[in-house]
Amino acid sequence: MIPQILQQLNTPAISRIQQAVQLAKGNPLALMQGPQYQQAMNLIQQSGGDAKAAFYALARQKGVDPDQLLSMLR
Repeated sequence: MIPQILQQLNTPAISRIQQAVQLAKGNPLALMQGPQYQQAMNLIQQSGGDAKAAFYALARQKGVDPDQLLSMLR
């Protein structure tokens, strides 16, 4: 049986995150040219400039344990 968190992580969103990580390794400035960057910056601004708080809030909103997600991305 696949744990629920793994099922949730096997999504197009995770694939996009993996692609972004690879892109960042090759050309970090390219990430700042896409619409997702602007969305992320808006979320961070809404969290008072705290990127960690924005990440945790969004993960919880999506029903994902943020700590489990971080541990899987490491």
